[in-house]
Amino acid sequence: MSSSARSGGGLLRRAWRAVDRFLSVDLQPEPLVVYSFQSQRDVTAWNVFSDASFGGLSKATFSLSESGKTGVFSGTYSKEVLETSKLIRSGYAGMNQVRKRALNLRPYDFLDFRLRGDGNTYLANIRLDQMTGGDEEVWQATLKTRPGEWQDVRLDFRDFVFTFRGRLVTHHAPGSVGMPRHNIIALGLTMAASEDMPPEGPFRLELESVIAGAYTLSGGAAARKAFAGYHQFREEGGGVRGGGGVGGAGALEDMPRVQPPPISGPDDPRPPA
Repeated sequence: MSSSARSGGGLLRRAWRAVDRFLSVDLQPEPLVVYSFQSQRDVTAWNVFSDASFGGLSKATFSLSESGKTGVFSGTYSKEVLETSKLIRSGYAGMNQVRKRALNLRPYDFLDFRLRGDGNTYLANIRLDQMTGGDEEVWQATLKTRPGEWQDVRLDFRDFVFTFRGRLVTHHAPGSVGMPRHNIIALGLTMAASEDMPPEGPFRLELESVIAGAYTLSGGAAARKAFAGYHQFREEGGGVRGGGGVGGAGALEDMPRVQPPPISGPDDPRPPA
């Protein structure tokens, strides 16, 4: 066989592989329960942190509710900074879980949080395993709650902004159009007291589940999503379909020093652009 024939055969095989990858993009996956909080084991898999680790006075716990069907993240925050402390800013507490295996949420468009809040605004934090800055590089989105009401709060993945040491990074990656979703290793929530909040006070966030979902698409929107998924496959070097594992222990960014700018509302059911 001539070299030109072998070359042509190689091109054909690569073309067929490209078509197969394009067609393998899952446009309408079933909802995926990323986390639920219906047992003591579900709750103890999470870590709790606060500024108390650095000399602050905030306190937090994450425990199973009396009903045994939800987890309760609660405590008190304090903005007080002791003279003996090395803190620049206090008044924060959070919870997080680092997974033993990365979670692939590439086919999904949003996270739905089933929760009952206290009227405070929390930060949802996501960390990816290909980052170089460790716990200091986090994707964050604001999670607004209403006092005493059960809510389904939706955070579109496009609403997450990239932060380094809690500060917004406007240019996080050349050519990137948003947060990569194929290698998620950590998810967390943080209560960070804003400047307009009292010097100290209680907080309480009750969680039932975190579920990944996808918008129903057709026509051009579906084709664009498939095309985007195919290009992510090429750039990331991984399969389009994939799963995660059970969580382990670890830590996210412990101190988001500034909150991300306001984003679109949590109930905005936008299809991908």
